[in-house]
Amino acid sequence: MAKQRRPKYKKDARVGLFVSCTTNLFRPSLIKAAVHLLEKAGYEVEAPSIQSCCGLVSLRSNELDDARDLAKEVISQFGHYDFVAVLSPFCAKVFERAYMPLLSEQSEELAKITAKFTRKCFEVSDLLLAAPDFAQNLGGFAGKVAFLDVSDAPNLFGSQVASRALLGQMEQVSVVDLPQICASQVKGAPDGTISPELGQGDLSGLLHAVRSCGAGTLVSTDLALLMELSTHLRKYGSAIELRPVLEVLAGDTQSMPIGISARVMSGQSVL
Repeated sequence: MAKQRRPKYKKDARVGLFVSCTTNLFRPSLIKAAVHLLEKAGYEVEAPSIQSCCGLVSLRSNELDDARDLAKEVISQFGHYDFVAVLSPFCAKVFERAYMPLLSEQSEELAKITAKFTRKCFEVSDLLLAAPDFAQNLGGFAGKVAFLDVSDAPNLFGSQVASRALLGQMEQVSVVDLPQICASQVKGAPDGTISPELGQGDLSGLLHAVRSCGAGTLVSTDLALLMELSTHLRKYGSAIELRPVLEVLAGDTQSMPIGISARVMSGQSVL
């Protein structure tokens, strides 16, 4: 298993928050939670109002020229920050694994710029875990939480992602680990570029594990994956709440669970 890449903490570092397309459209509360946590960790945070897609959609469609153009736009928008905090692990993998193969052959200068950019891109939770004594600031959420880890390769020794480590440090939270989902490689894309899709082989066992885990809340790192999973769980008859892990770390209990409408939450009929 490859060693986890971790950032070196810099107090007051300027951090650009890269917001995934799905989050921007469907879950603005997640953006608020990420900014809150990063600022609490001591970073100076900006979420630029104009952001390009990471390029994953183009890579999945095998439109490599479009993916290259998007990569250049993202680097132009975020290259001046000390760190780039990425909400989606799949966008983070695109930055880490796909940008260099896409751009390195275009020019030596662009290759250097791209390499510098990828080195400072991390998931939000990686930057939080790097902050000294940050876990002491976590609170506001209590209960049993089921954690779903999604990765590009199996992990026989338990999840190594930063968000799982932070959850484990919350005093009033008990964590149960669900079977890991191994995301599929995007065909035609550089190695390590993975897609947020639930494989049928994983789905049946996962649904059973969720129903029997005894947790009231299920969390994971990617919003699009949680949205897909919520549909399957409702059909399966599970009432477990689904939330992005960063909202739980931020103690956000006011935002609606994923897949639950405001009318349902208020007790109104949906018929």
